[in-house]
Amino acid sequence: MHVLLVGYGAMGGALLKGWETFCKVTIVDPFKQGCAKSIDELPASYYPNVIVIAVKPQMLEQVMPAYTKFQNALFISIAAGMPSKHYAQWLGEKVRLSRVMPNLPVIVSQGASAYVLNENCTSNDDTIVSTLFEKVGIVEKLANENLFDAVTALSGSGPAYVYYLCECLEQAAIELGLEQGFAKQFARQTIIGAAATLKELPISAEELRANVTSKGGTTEAALGVLMDNNHLQTLFLTTLKAAHRRAQELAKLP
Repeated sequence: MHVLLVGYGAMGGALLKGWETFCKVTIVDPFKQGCAKSIDELPASYYPNVIVIAVKPQMLEQVMPAYTKFQNALFISIAAGMPSKHYAQWLGEKVRLSRVMPNLPVIVSQGASAYVLNENCTSNDDTIVSTLFEKVGIVEKLANENLFDAVTALSGSGPAYVYYLCECLEQAAIELGLEQGFAKQFARQTIIGAAATLKELPISAEELRANVTSKGGTTEAALGVLMDNNHLQTLFLTTLKAAHRRAQELAKLP
């Protein structure tokens, strides 16, 4: 399989790391050194099987017209917010397109990617998309494209919420008197360990939380703050709604 990766930012680079031993990847990015700046710099005979669009949503209208000549390629877009109908306007009504929402942990093959296919895609296209993203984590096909913005808010943006949680834990530990290096190491390992139990043990998150929480203990005291009046649950709902709303706004870009 020959993949053309258009865009070599954080997500493009993360995907490349997972794919480079599996298929041949060519990169085009006007802002990066060491790769083609535009499609015109590639050989005239060049023709990829798959074109992965990994540029920012705001750049799509400018970038897409150059790729109309690849009518037989499967296009995969990982841009947030931009619905399939816009790609049909840029690339033609017969374009075979899959929208995929991966997340940054694909860089260590621990990603969570959800995808949809447009009506022009074949069963082979379905296999190609699922195979590519299985190489970098778990992958699930969505029932319809209307769910895409919710996935963006949950798993697409979700790693940033966890990284920020880690920052907050580190800083709180430092304020309690722990040395910075110790606070950093233990905050990170606490999150890594908790995530590992979620993955490896056949127990719900609620049960795992209960197992850590002794009656009258320190964890119960801490959760009393987080769970008072559903404080943290409400905060996360507000957080995901903000990401969801922004994804919908991106879909309206000219």
